[in-house]
Amino acid sequence: MYKALASGAIGHNVALEVAAPMAKKYGFEGIMLDIESECQRPVEETKRLLAENNLIPGGIGLPVEFRAGEDVFRKDMEKLEEYAKYAVACGTNRCSTYILPASDTLTYAENFELHRSRLKQAAEILEAYGISLGLEYVGPPTMRAGKKYEFIHNLDQMLELCNAIGTGNIGLMLDLWHWDMSEQTSADFKKIPDESWITCVHVMDAPAGIPREEQIDQVRALPGSTGVLKSAEFFQGLKELGYTGPVMAEPFVPALGEMSFEEAVKVVKESLDKIWV
Repeated sequence: MYKALASGAIGHNVALEVAAPMAKKYGFEGIMLDIESECQRPVEETKRLLAENNLIPGGIGLPVEFRAGEDVFRKDMEKLEEYAKYAVACGTNRCSTYILPASDTLTYAENFELHRSRLKQAAEILEAYGISLGLEYVGPPTMRAGKKYEFIHNLDQMLELCNAIGTGNIGLMLDLWHWDMSEQTSADFKKIPDESWITCVHVMDAPAGIPREEQIDQVRALPGSTGVLKSAEFFQGLKELGYTGPVMAEPFVPALGEMSFEEAVKVVKESLDKIWV
């Protein structure tokens, strides 16, 4: 596995020509691509920026809004093949997205079928280009509180959805926060068939002194800064599985966005180094 920079996840939305040299300077091996932005430039330019800075393109987010109305979904799906071609030309075969854990309008069964159907359509297009699609569950109980219907929020439920989608390229985006908040343990790694099922990994820490059931998803901490999340156990599970893909920090710390981009990159890299095993 390798350290990858995602500038948006650390409070800075900067262009690749700014992010890539900074990622190289501070020792990141990879960088996540904002596919909708990158597609605005010739693919050869993106490849040049990656090569000049010795960076692995770590993956893309799924550029399809599958949670909204049918018209929005269909419009986004029209562009997916173009984005897939661009991503593969850049050298990445990883794509990820997250699943909301509750709804006020759809029962679990209705929501499951919506996700199965729409994500299968997206996965089939990606599969034609050799791209894997990883799905992230959202674990904190506070994300389900007050909602009429709960939905997928742990590993077992997400694996059920992956199996129902049934394409050969469907898998998981694993997030340390959600792993801990849904009370997964090291034994749960044995439920994952093999490392090819994981497209991307997110790491961070959680504020100290707050019970799990009261933790707020957007209030996090730098990796290794509080010791609340079980990062060593998480990394050990990834190593035993043989994971070789990108690991990125997603701390949602407002102070990072108030720093210069360079200082934020430096701080985040130091935090990743603290927990790296």
